[in-house]
Amino acid sequence: MKRIEKFVDSMYLNVEGDQQEIHELKAEMENHLLEAVHELKAQGRTEQQAVTIAIKRFGEEKEIRAVIGQLFDIQKVFAKRVLYIAIVCLIVTMSSFYFLWKVEESTFQGIDDTRSLISYELKDKDMITRDMKRKIEALVEETNYISEVTIYKSENVISRSGENYVEYHWKSVQPDFQYQRTVWAPKWLGADFDTFENGDEQWVVSIGNRSFSRLEAVVLFVGMAIYWTLFTIWAIINAYHQKRLRTGWIFMFVCFNILGYLIYCLTGGKNCSTTANQSSFNNYI
Repeated sequence: MKRIEKFVDSMYLNVEGDQQEIHELKAEMENHLLEAVHELKAQGRTEQQAVTIAIKRFGEEKEIRAVIGQLFDIQKVFAKRVLYIAIVCLIVTMSSFYFLWKVEESTFQGIDDTRSLISYELKDKDMITRDMKRKIEALVEETNYISEVTIYKSENVISRSGENYVEYHWKSVQPDFQYQRTVWAPKWLGADFDTFENGDEQWVVSIGNRSFSRLEAVVLFVGMAIYWTLFTIWAIINAYHQKRLRTGWIFMFVCFNILGYLIYCLTGGKNCSTTANQSSFNNYI
């Protein structure tokens, strides 16, 4: 019945999306109309009357076209947003982690340089003079991450048990020099303090510093968890609308994420684009 075919074609005239899925929806709509026509003809209606009544039962053409367009638009926008948010989350996570990692790397390098300069000041000295103390304090003040420097004579804090085993006794020994100051380290950012010791035959230098290693771990774990979840949802939506969703694919998406989705595409995915079209128009008709 050409009238029904033309009517169905007009409903999907400006609809964009997966062509295979649109073809299936059009066929489903056409079959539904044909069934209605056959039922009406069995009731004594002529073919023309039956076609007219069947089309009218679907409502006005503009209304149906608007509903179909809205369905596809909503589905495309939702799928795209899920994927875009996942990508943005991944970029933000990796950028933040890289920034924090560079900060920590710079901190470690700065601590190592400061410790070398302090060790140079202490080299071959039997005691720490007032001038040496001022130089060490100035070295600490040049940084924004060192919170404390404590210096002991090695003979007072180190005891050896065997050739390679060294024990440090900090609590029971008064340091020869100690300098402390307040360093910006907000707890809400996960800032913490680490301590590094370096000793030789004469002196042991202990340096306390601010560290964001805990924040690094939190940013990486939380960010990747959000990305992983969103990408998995997007992959499942695509597989569902391509009518290939199986328990095995869900397992692949959950466990292997983008690698699992690439395997899905390579093994016969119809369309691995960012657009996921929902084939639920049959609920309307």
